[in-house]
Amino acid sequence: MVNRTTVETYTARNRRPRPRDSSREAGRPGFQGATLEAAPAPRPKHPPAPFGDLTTASVEDLCDLAAQILRGKTNSVAEKRSRGIRRLFGHLATLPGETWQERWEGSGFNDENAPSVTILARPEVRYDRSNLISALKMAFGMRVIQPSLSGFRANKFPDYPEPFRKLQRDPQLDELFRAIDSHPEWKPTNRLRAKFDIACALTTQGIILADLTPSALLHYAMEVKRLGVIHGGSSSNSGLSGYAASEVLNSTGHFPQSTPPTLRMIVYNGQKTVEELVDSYPVKNASVRQLLIDYLTRRRADTDYITLQALARNLANLFWVSIEQINPGQKNLVLSPEVYDQWRADLRYWTNDKTKVRKRFETILLAVRAFYVDLHSWAIAEPEKWAHWVAPCPVLPRDLKGFGKRQRENNRNMADRTRIRQPLLPTLVQHVESRHEHLAALLEAGRKVPLGEAFTLGGLRYNRTDSLADRRRARLLDDPAVRVTDHATGETTDVTVAEDIAFWEWAIVELLRHSGIRVEELTELTHLSVRQYQRPNGEVIALLVVAPSKSDRERVIPMSAELFHAIARIVRRQTPDGKPIPLVSRYDPHEKRGQSPCRSCFSARSALSGASWPPARPSRCSAAPARGSPRRTRHSPG
Repeated sequence: MVNRTTVETYTARNRRPRPRDSSREAGRPGFQGATLEAAPAPRPKHPPAPFGDLTTASVEDLCDLAAQILRGKTNSVAEKRSRGIRRLFGHLATLPGETWQERWEGSGFNDENAPSVTILARPEVRYDRSNLISALKMAFGMRVIQPSLSGFRANKFPDYPEPFRKLQRDPQLDELFRAIDSHPEWKPTNRLRAKFDIACALTTQGIILADLTPSALLHYAMEVKRLGVIHGGSSSNSGLSGYAASEVLNSTGHFPQSTPPTLRMIVYNGQKTVEELVDSYPVKNASVRQLLIDYLTRRRADTDYITLQALARNLANLFWVSIEQINPGQKNLVLSPEVYDQWRADLRYWTNDKTKVRKRFETILLAVRAFYVDLHSWAIAEPEKWAHWVAPCPVLPRDLKGFGKRQRENNRNMADRTRIRQPLLPTLVQHVESRHEHLAALLEAGRKVPLGEAFTLGGLRYNRTDSLADRRRARLLDDPAVRVTDHATGETTDVTVAEDIAFWEWAIVELLRHSGIRVEELTELTHLSVRQYQRPNGEVIALLVVAPSKSDRERVIPMSAELFHAIARIVRRQTPDGKPIPLVSRYDPHEKRGQSPCRSCFSARSALSGASWPPARPSRCSAAPARGSPRRTRHSPG
């Protein structure tokens, strides 16, 4: 007789309970996954034309209109704009087509991997490149040309959103930009990114703000990811764009109430139904298929989604589909010794590569054994539903012999690795502390010197960079990034990004070593995790409350002075100028669902920028820290 306690332990039933979906309790539909299909906005019946139909206007008419728009500017600015228009549209006029749009599409500037229009610039003519970019920016804003996303992003516009807004003459767009500017929790870079994504989506889809739907924004975000042209990121960035834009369009009421509050909840796949989990595998026997659906439906009440997903794979695919391949005529769960022995022998190797040995295949045997034993137990209470499926369990105790021993050996090896690495912890702590202190001092010193100036820190010579991008950021942003060049190595470092990464790596190491919590628990810390208890003698003790994790029990940890110091610095980092920690909607990649917004200490910074956690290392950054942040686990931030 099988020990039920042992079976339940081995089949991982005592897993973390699924989080309660507070969005349903609040009366708003829960967001289990992709509820929208990515699709560009339909072509409007009357395409936007803030200055009338200019699709066939002459080059001189475009120059005159540009002069009117730039009225009040210096003559040199208007003259440069006219030169750019004549150069750009003069080239397009030589191409076949009735309208400027047809000529643009036939020019090669609208294709994927298209070149920039700056290839038309003459090397001997000063400012020819900038004049062409300026002319193209005005052509897009006046809606003379509707570019594709690749054609648009092939050209680098120093400042596109604000000129585009002014040219549209759209009160709704003006109001939205004001809402972005007044967002209390966003930095200037976040505001600029939100404006850019909205302006780019409207331009490339040829619509006004009123026609921008959640599906259209999702299509824009997916195209940005496919082309690798995220605003403010490198071509290797595999993330998504439009996070901030989606948030502000939701908060201002532009999107319907049924729209998921964050783009992540739209993009990431949600939970599959039990039927979809089973039908992911080619189960031929309809009766067994229904049995598996009924069995998993009942098991779903006492397990989490990731365990249910693994159980469906083990039973439907690795067990029954394999049995049907070995014995196509199998109609019930009564397996002959020959069929079982062959299945068990095949189970030792990967399904698609018989040269690879499957590690820990006993877990699949345990799932099958629990399946048979559950049917035995349930048939007593509900014989009409389960009794006709009761069959002798083919998995015998001797088939699992040594499994417990191997489990204990694996645990010993894990503990051994910890003991080996324990003496290296002081070296790691010293490294992350010294690196952050150096970068923080470098950032402070770099902020004090103007662009292009040299300075000395710790006996080393640095020079603050003075590129066009640096001057543009200094002009547009209140707190522009500090980039410096090391005189000794010649390498350039974005100190703002490097110092931020170094701080969070220091914070992670400090919290993990002083509290002993798991990485999963670390990522779920919020401002409510910090409590205090006053003893009868008046002494106040700081406490760290850890949400239930692997043990399914809430833990309260008295904080040492070092741990309290680390927590205080994290909170101070997240609350500049007395602002509260921002609310962040989190997505659980294991449960495949979004959770209610919370003030998470470790995810607020990444949510505003749409970046993943841990952050990526800045490019060409000699002083930037190596990748040492924890990998994402259950309930990952953001």
